Amino acid sequence: MTVYVDLLFALNMTINYLLLRGSAAMGGCPAHVWRLLLGAALGGLYAVASVLPGWGRIQSGVFPWTCAAMMLFIAFGFRKNTLKQALFFFALSFAFGGAVLLLVQKLEGDCVLVGGRAYYAVSFPAMLLLAGVCYLVAALILKGCGTHTGGDLLPVTLMAQGRSVSLKALRDTGNTLRDPITGQAVMIVDGEKLLSLFPEAALTKQSLSDPAAVLPVLSQLYPKCRFRLIHYRAVGVETGLLLAVRCRSIIGKRKASLLAAFSPSKLTQDETFHALWGGEIT
Repeated sequence: MTVYVDLLFALNMTINYLLLRGSAAMGGCPAHVWRLLLGAALGGLYAVASVLPGWGRIQSGVFPWTCAAMMLFIAFGFRKNTLKQALFFFALSFAFGGAVLLLVQKLEGDCVLVGGRAYYAVSFPAMLLLAGVCYLVAALILKGCGTHTGGDLLPVTLMAQGRSVSLKALRDTGNTLRDPITGQAVMIVDGEKLLSLFPEAALTKQSLSDPAAVLPVLSQLYPKCRFRLIHYRAVGVETGLLLAVRCRSIIGKRKASLLAAFSPSKLTQDETFHALWGGEIT
């Protein structure tokens, strides 16, 4: 059997990327594409090295686990939730492996030994299709299943245009709103609180009910700020838009850049909190 290392690398890198991105969706972890690609590329290099003559020893022992750990640290960094992301990654990988075996049994593909390991006659398109299905299940059905660990109040400071506002955010287990581009969690903030950062606009909470109309006004007044619209779905709302802006923030003791979305209605009547946060705390 002839093994083409370029195709082997490309296939494994693509599958690893889909599995890493799927595990990020399950854990609600921000998915930085370049880090996921680097982690996936390391997995592709390991797959190529494992079939080279004289390199068979790296197929067993601590080598596969070391490679997997390095992939995860490259993809997600050294964080408090890295172990949780590892569990999601391995669970998704095992599910993918089971799906491949099921397909093999269905098609009765022949087993071939290459470098001491078993390979099955499953086409590259079929493998990629299965990996894509695993990713879609993780991203659409199991998305955010690992973020439901909160319920406490967090001190938050949001900063923009040289101004700051302090508030309390509820660690909301049901808030899975994410930036569709980066996968980063979006903080939903009482509109009045956020508007205090942009007093020159003289906007009201009622005007936030039409975010598409407000967006060009704020973008013109504050050209250095990155305003955008975020799609959302909620109970009784099939689809809607929220105005959002990128702010510097301090959540607990953690400093980060995040998207804060203007809520046109009060989040609570008793003023216990003014924001909902479904992201991670590190």
